[in-house]
Amino acid sequence: MGKLFISHAAADAALVKEFGKLLEGGVGVPAKQIFCSSEKGQGIKPGAEFKDSIKNNLNDADTVVALISDNYYNSAFCMCELGGAWLTSKDFIPVLVPPATYSGMKAVLNGLQALKIENEKDLDELRDELIKRLSIESPHGTPRWCERRDDFLGSLDETLKQVSQSPVVPREQLDKVETELKEYVAALKAAKSEIASREALIAKLKAAKDKAEVDAIVFADLGEADAFRSLVSSANTAIERLSPTARAALFSEEIGEDYSPESWDAEVKSALDYKEVKLTNQEDRLRPNHDKPLVKAAAGVIYDLRKWLDSSERSSQFFEWYASKYKGEQPDLRDRSFWDRHLW
Repeated sequence: MGKLFISHAAADAALVKEFGKLLEGGVGVPAKQIFCSSEKGQGIKPGAEFKDSIKNNLNDADTVVALISDNYYNSAFCMCELGGAWLTSKDFIPVLVPPATYSGMKAVLNGLQALKIENEKDLDELRDELIKRLSIESPHGTPRWCERRDDFLGSLDETLKQVSQSPVVPREQLDKVETELKEYVAALKAAKSEIASREALIAKLKAAKDKAEVDAIVFADLGEADAFRSLVSSANTAIERLSPTARAALFSEEIGEDYSPESWDAEVKSALDYKEVKLTNQEDRLRPNHDKPLVKAAAGVIYDLRKWLDSSERSSQFFEWYASKYKGEQPDLRDRSFWDRHLW
């Protein structure tokens, strides 16, 4: 029968050992017909010169199975074996070892059909090909093969953990790390600048005499547009926690009215059951229940937003900025469109 040459990286010896057992015990390839440089009895004989032994055994082989891993690509000897197999037109079967992928196949491997070592059907195909290409007259039966194949696949993850990682970093990985490093450096620079700004703000706050002065310092530091966004974000977060009925009741309260639902459906009943709203004396109208913590919190941030908008400290530039951003509109909590735009 024909001879088999297993081309592999020395760093993958743990995997190669288990792979060899699969071929011998599962397929029925005799050990004496396998050349595998990392295995005793199947590799280079004592006293033999390494390169000559590899060359001679590669010439004598009828079929070459190459375990293509990241370690394989980074091994000069593996690249030589690969070139030798290609030049001598050997029967060649590439087997991918994760994380190696089809798209990452390099050199003469590019474009070749490869098998995946972790794929059950691919291993079945490998068995059939070896029986045919090596002319194995008495292969082991299918039940035995299936048992050995399943054992191999079941322990494959643990086997791969024993494989030494290549000391060579792929170019793509290096580029990715360098890009991330630049991003981290830029983020660190921005963070340092932000810290310096915050420290200056803290110093001002420590010197403040009361809450009003604190608020003035904070909003001056943020800028009116940023302060507005912050207040709107807080209000939006608080309001989103409420039911649609409670939200509508809050808006009605803001314009000085009680809320009258168009229909008393399950959602309205649920808002009543959870006490987010309560009935007025008229029995067909609702008001927000400020005894409910979530409702109280939402009403509180709405009050803060209204107070800030109505403050005499608001500059004309702020309202001009708002109008330019929202097509001439003005920020008005009594306007339903304001709630639609920012708070619902």
